[in-house]
Amino acid sequence: MKKRYFDLLKNWCDSLLELQVWDTGQKRLDGGILCPACMNMHGRTSELVYPLLYLAEETGEEKYLVGAKRLFVWGENLLCDDGSMYNDAQSSWNGITVFAAAALCEALGKHGTMLDKDTKADWEKRLTKMAKWIYKNLTMEFVTNINYHAACAGVMALLGKYFAYAPYLQRAREMAASCLAHVTQEGLLYGEGKPMDKITPKGCRPVDIGYNAEESLPLLLLYARTMQDEQALRQIKEMLHRQLLFMLPDGGWDNSFGTRNFKWSYWGSRTSDGCQQAYGIWGNKEPVFAEAALRNLEQYKACTHNGLLYGGRDYYRHGEAACIHHTFSHAKALATALDAGVTPFKRCQLPSDNMQPVQYYPTLDTYRIHMGDFIADVTGYDFEYLKGGHTSGGTLSMLWHKKLGPVIMSSMVDYSLYEAHNMQLSTQTACCGSLTPRIFTEIEGITYSNCYDYQAKLNMQQSQACIQVMVDGTLCTVDQKAAAAPIGYKIVYTFTKQKVCIEIRLTSAYTKNVFFALPLIGNIKPTASKTQKPVFNLAGGFEAQEHLYEFNAAGELCVELATSS
Repeated sequence: MKKRYFDLLKNWCDSLLELQVWDTGQKRLDGGILCPACMNMHGRTSELVYPLLYLAEETGEEKYLVGAKRLFVWGENLLCDDGSMYNDAQSSWNGITVFAAAALCEALGKHGTMLDKDTKADWEKRLTKMAKWIYKNLTMEFVTNINYHAACAGVMALLGKYFAYAPYLQRAREMAASCLAHVTQEGLLYGEGKPMDKITPKGCRPVDIGYNAEESLPLLLLYARTMQDEQALRQIKEMLHRQLLFMLPDGGWDNSFGTRNFKWSYWGSRTSDGCQQAYGIWGNKEPVFAEAALRNLEQYKACTHNGLLYGGRDYYRHGEAACIHHTFSHAKALATALDAGVTPFKRCQLPSDNMQPVQYYPTLDTYRIHMGDFIADVTGYDFEYLKGGHTSGGTLSMLWHKKLGPVIMSSMVDYSLYEAHNMQLSTQTACCGSLTPRIFTEIEGITYSNCYDYQAKLNMQQSQACIQVMVDGTLCTVDQKAAAAPIGYKIVYTFTKQKVCIEIRLTSAYTKNVFFALPLIGNIKPTASKTQKPVFNLAGGFEAQEHLYEFNAAGELCVELATSS
């Protein structure tokens, strides 16, 4: 088991070191790592010092120690005089200081014996400066998403232990307590949105599965383990169980509705650390956690080509480059798991292998359906993180099949560089498009769609033979405004063991130029469509065939999805 983690970590770090720049004579370049996708040096690459020191000690190979030292020196380019670090050379965001400090403290605390006296002193000097900035600035009043507050709890615990400084430990307790009060009635951490405590008209909270699984919960767990806080540990363990309902049987994460799914990749989230640091450290104490970590690790391996982790399942096949952010961020999680002790465990089922037929999440306004070999989400989630972000309006945002894998994986409705330094652009613009199933029309150049409708109403009925989710809404603009003459719609999704049926009826007289777009991944057989075309989306990272359907004169259409077998 250890070898499976170790081999992937070594593969990643070897490839990253091949991209490390040296001997240019330029202080702002030497020691940095060039990103082939973004054609720049990501400011957070200095966090790789932790995995590199782990490998230096584990293998005895000098190149890892040299690479770590060079990266540390290069990181001085992003260090401000107040002790904070910039996200990138062109980004003033300095909240990421918590992640830089965590990686540096883990490197020193677990593998500091690899450093000579002077080098270790330099590393500790920077860590001291960052610690002071974090303590002064990163309180619960610091306006950001909850993953930063969770990170503060974890890193303050590490720093308090490392420097034997009680005020840091007290801050860690305060931050952890505040974060652990942000729990929905379903047991999910909320706060990935601004304001963190906002409640929408539907009673929804800001939740992002990717960030929770790969960053917030792992860092809260780091706090609990470092501080030996048993009460927090019990609560976090329960939250990890609840979160695990959103891992699909193949180890991918369902974040089709998440507030920050503009950074979603099927294996997790583009710039967070990885679920292995939360799930991969339990062994036979919690075999379902170890099972989840291993299945997710297999997703990493499947998306790794030429030693780099690609941003989605189909990136490599589509000809997109690999952003190194995924690789160096997730390398930290593998190092964490390996340091904690990856041990054999008894293989077992995940919750998604044997789910209840219907689960409803009120604070997400989302139904989770499990019928036969199908798993699906239908969502009316109304927390807006950014315009054109996650879908709403009763969209079938996710459809997964036991034999086919992903079938529908909605990501951003409208792709945009919301975090330009953490996202990619494709030069294959002709096939870039949305992976979101949607009813849409254009009136005077303005698009109206159900996926923008945050007021849609969802209901469900269930029998032994089928499950139906009914949606009632109005086509809206990206600003959630209806047309002057509102165009209403009703959708009925019928799930049986053999197929999924989508019935749509327009409830207004307007039927001209209204269409239903259905992007499908993989070998699923749909009802014949008017046209189809290939689409690819960088968020989620899937290739699909978009099927376009017209409504009949009565404003109705019906589409059936069945497996080809």
